[in-house]
Amino acid sequence: MSETETFRTAAPNTPDAAPSSGDPALTDWAAAGAARALAEFGDPAGHGRALAALAAAHAWAAGDGDVDDCRDAAFEAQLAARDAQDDGYRALATAYRAAANAAASVDDASLAREAADLAVEAITLNSAPCEQDFASGFERRRQWDELPETLRPAVFSAEPPEPAPASCAIVVD
Repeated sequence: MSETETFRTAAPNTPDAAPSSGDPALTDWAAAGAARALAEFGDPAGHGRALAALAAAHAWAAGDGDVDDCRDAAFEAQLAARDAQDDGYRALATAYRAAANAAASVDDASLAREAADLAVEAITLNSAPCEQDFASGFERRRQWDELPETLRPAVFSAEPPEPAPASCAIVVD
């Protein structure tokens, strides 16, 4: 029995499956951040499972998707993350985990924040050392700006500051 079959046995796609307790706006926001992190890596073969998780999350948030599709896609994206990690691609694995958590946030809204944190981590890991503070600060600020104002207190303890320029930025006089 494959891992996917084991998962489906444990959480079948039936009407008896647990209902969703997520927040569509948070799920959509988390998926957008994970998509930005994923875009940092071009188009590797493994992106398919992460992109499917993002598509499922966006569809559910729009009212067109199925909770079970999100659950299955989140599991598959986690498998892609494990494969990338095993192959030595830590930053890419982190981006895949961001996508998985965004899809899984249909069941637990706190996973949307975890997806956002993972997106920042993936972007940071994929940046040159002299750009990491700027890259993480820029993404965190973008997340703040894109999150509906009414949801900000549930996700952020304070407004993130504007990022300082990268330490390797070239200043032209």
